[in-house]
This record gives sequence, C-alpha cells and structure tokens, in this order.
Amino acid sequence: MKKNILITLVSFVIALMVFAGGFVLGININGTRGQIGDFINFFNGSAGSPDSVSGIENLNNSALRSIEQTINYIKANAINEKSEKELADAAIEGILSSLDDRYADYFPAQEYARIIESYSGTTSGIGVVVTADEEGRILIINVIEGTPAYEKGLMAGDIISGVEGVDIKDMSLEQVVSLIKGEEGTDVNITIFRPSENKRFDYKITRQRFYVPNFYTDIIEENILYVQYSDFQENGAKKLDEKIKTVIKNNGSKTVRGIILDLRNNLGGTLDDAVQFCDLFLDSGVIVSVKGRTNNSEKYEEFKAGSGGYTDMPVVVLINGYSASAAELAAGALKDLGRALLIGEKSFGKGTVQILNELADGSGIKYTTAKYYLPSGVTIDGTGIEPDIKVELTAEDERDIQLDRAIEELKKMTEK
Repeated sequence: MKKNILITLVSFVIALMVFAGGFVLGININGTRGQIGDFINFFNGSAGSPDSVSGIENLNNSALRSIEQTINYIKANAINEKSEKELADAAIEGILSSLDDRYADYFPAQEYARIIESYSGTTSGIGVVVTADEEGRILIINVIEGTPAYEKGLMAGDIISGVEGVDIKDMSLEQVVSLIKGEEGTDVNITIFRPSENKRFDYKITRQRFYVPNFYTDIIEENILYVQYSDFQENGAKKLDEKIKTVIKNNGSKTVRGIILDLRNNLGGTLDDAVQFCDLFLDSGVIVSVKGRTNNSEKYEEFKAGSGGYTDMPVVVLINGYSASAAELAAGALKDLGRALLIGEKSFGKGTVQILNELADGSGIKYTTAKYYLPSGVTIDGTGIEPDIKVELTAEDERDIQLDRAIEELKKMTEK
C-alpha cells in the first residue's frame, strides 16, 4: 500500500515536508527557516511575503477589485446569506484549488495557530506519529514509549476514526492533528480502529509535555555502531557527531568496524540537518540541489559536502516505505555519492517543497514552491528510492530481518 503521507513532523522532535511525513502529536519542534519540506522559508528568504510580491499591494488592481466586488455583491444580495469571512475563506480556497497542487491547503486562524505551535517550541500532546494513507485515513505509524498514548495501549497500525466523537473521515491530516493537540493536563477522546483485531476502541487520554531525542545509538554485533535517526532537527547531526565521538572514545581499544544508519519510519525534517547528517560521512560532492520559485524569480541552490569525520568507515543505510522527504534526501545522497549501501524497502517518494504563509487575520495557506534533486540530478518525487538490496519486513517476522541483513552486509564490507 502506498503511504500518502502529508505533513512532516516526526517520530521524535520536528518535522517538515508536506507529503513527506506525519505529525508528532506533542513534541519539541524548531522554527521553519531553512527547512526542506512543509513550511520551508525557501532559501532563507521571505518566500513571497505580501511586502515583496509585486502587484499584490496595488489594491486598485482590477482583478483584485473584482474579487472584492464579488464578495460585497454576494454578501448584500444572495438569497443564501453568507458572512464576509465565509466568502473570503471560500475565495482563498478557490485560489488554492486552482493550483492543481495536492499539498495546497487553507487553515483558519485557530487551526493555523495550533499547527505553528508544533513548529515553534515545546507543545503538549499524546505521543503518536501519524500520517494519511492513500485513502485519506489517519494512520498511527509510531507510538512513543513513555507517553500518554503508549501508556493507554495505542499501537502502530491503529487508524484514528474519530476525535471528541466527531467523524474525521473528510478532514486533512493537519486538521486532525490540531484537534488532538491541546493544553497540557486536558483530556482528548479518540476513537481508533485496529485492523489486526477488526475492532474499534475508545480512549480518553490526558495530554502532557514530553521530550524524546531524535536519535538512538548502540554498539551491536562485533563492534558495529547502530544509529537509529528518527527525524532531522536543528543541530541533530551536531549532537550525533558528539555522541559518535563519545561512543568511539568509550569503546576503548576496540575499533568500530562500521556504521548502520537506520532511517526507517523517518518522515523528514530540516534541510540543514539532512545536509549536515550526510556531511558526517562525506568529504566532497553535491548533497542536494533545490530548484523553485520565490518572489517572482526562479531560484536554484546547491548544498555541498565539506570534510566529514567518518569517511573511512563502511556505511549501510536502512530505509522503508515511511522513509520520506529529508530521510530520502540523505539516503539518496549517500547512495549516489557511493558512500552507503541501501537495504530495506522502497522509500516513500516525496521530493517537493512547501511553504506556509500567515495571512492578515491569523489564518494560513500552504502550497508547493520547489523540488529538490539528488546528486545524480534525479528527483525522487512520486518514485522514491529503490534499495540496493530489497528486504521486506512483515508483521509475521519475529526478527528484524532488515537489520540482520544490514549486519551481514556490513561484515562482508569490512572483511574485504
């Protein structure tokens, strides 16, 4: 089943990339500048703010005046009475629908404020990572240990069907997330369907604040460094670098023979961190290029590797169908530059960039502004990345056969 992922926020702290990820309900998240995915301020610029877009500030423009006149006429005379706000909202939604952009959306002020809160600091929530599948169902793909959702027994694979007794069938991922998020200490009622048991369950969950780091490291079989990188966040790679140095130092005389980078279920994150993450294992090459449009101009930028600190160690990267956006960027760059062997399943396939703009009344709009390209010059949007070695992991597997294969291949690489 193809995962129709919408907005990135990720298993552990931050997000970004529409249709590249999902939302983490209640995790720390940094600002939006320099991110490749949902809500990116393209190339750290103003990304088409009202003050910078020519023509928009001219209120006498005939086209804009026509919209204003239409709202006034309908408000005053239509038999089906509508408020000025309702008509303005409809006009905005109509403009977005004309883009033929499946990621475009409009958020009322209250909803927009909740979404932005997720990207700007510590928020409260229940502790699940969700996405939308191709049928529009809100699917839980990860339940974070120690959170309210974990304690209540929610499970990966559960489908959220209702919030506070309201059927969420026709709601966007962002809308559902905004309903579930809320003030610390308050309760939210959630209905889920569990396909494995063919049953529905109702949960009353108290929201709380919590922090979960975005990576986990361990020394596994025969001195292999295992890194589970759950999402790309500001300064994540820097912290990983410090952690790897500590692990190597504490490993004494034993030499770390190779690294396994686990990017499975990593829905994306910030561009800066994805580049810095790759840079730890590279010493040259273009990691990613971004092509798009902002402020009425075409834009192009390349992000190049510097001198990494772990360029001699063999690297294996694990990916699956929930490896998306910045995770695909990292996996694809390491593969294209001949630095890593990819094992697992085909990645999600999200290579476009979205921006979020706030409007005068506090509402917001989201739409696509750019695409990113791997070192080989290809875009993975809609196609994903094929692993070098395909290993499918099913619910029936008692062992993590993808990780087992990664260990096996890494041993072969170090024996050469």
